[in-house]
Amino acid sequence: MSKIFGVIVTYKPDMVILEKCIHSLKNQLDKIIIVDNTPGSCEKLESFKTFPNIEVIYLKDNYGIAYAQNVGIKKALEEKADYILLSDQDTVYPADFIEKMLECFKEEKVAAAGPLFIDTHTGKLQFFVKKGLLGFKRIYPKQGKHKVLQLIASGTIINAKYLPDIGLMMEALFIDWVDMEWCWRAIRKGYKIIGNADVIIEHCHGESSKKLLHKTVTLKNPVRHYYTVRNAIYLALNTNVLDLWHRILLFLKTSRNAFLFPILSKNRLKNLKYTLKGLFHGIIGRLGKLNEES
Repeated sequence: MSKIFGVIVTYKPDMVILEKCIHSLKNQLDKIIIVDNTPGSCEKLESFKTFPNIEVIYLKDNYGIAYAQNVGIKKALEEKADYILLSDQDTVYPADFIEKMLECFKEEKVAAAGPLFIDTHTGKLQFFVKKGLLGFKRIYPKQGKHKVLQLIASGTIINAKYLPDIGLMMEALFIDWVDMEWCWRAIRKGYKIIGNADVIIEHCHGESSKKLLHKTVTLKNPVRHYYTVRNAIYLALNTNVLDLWHRILLFLKTSRNAFLFPILSKNRLKNLKYTLKGLFHGIIGRLGKLNEES
């Protein structure tokens, strides 16, 4: 029998939603590792220690999602997990989630698999992304398993045996594009990333959204816009896991978003300040946690 662990990263969690997340998973996993990124720690998480298969690790500060995920992944590897589910604190899973997702690993060299998700902000079923001749191609499958370019972290199950070759999450990114970069790296090394359209989860994507012509744009707070822009620009200029054409497209799309996010957001000037700073830091390669004075 395979050992399946879950790593849930928390940051100032809404306990009602987090409890839904944990209760939807606790009977499907051998163990859940909660890694808390809340500055000073979230004491309410102590209540979960009454569950025999839940461990809480307090980082006592916000070190970013990539660092927190790596803490949980390393712990799972120490305890000989075969598969590791990554989850945000606001994702809710169906009762047969693990059973159906493990079917994806019957193929050879599947590094990770993830489901489709419904964005709880919009109520809309989202999409998978493939690499197309003209760019990043969205697909909207009704069923089946599909080779994809990338997955969002929440709901993604990683095949632990390939981690020594692929590596862990890129901590310097802090947050945003961490999951994408890992998937691209896995594919570059010859592994498969599978999107399972037979499984649907509920996930909160961003903080709000706005319709622009035929496209829905996901919006976040100004600091998250900074990381979104900075990391995409950095990866477009520096990564070797995407081909040149897709790196150019990523750079152009992100440069557009650096101005689009502020236009569609409420506090336009503040958002513009952060997106322009993200653009600049991405170009010069300044990564890690944002220093507000820089």
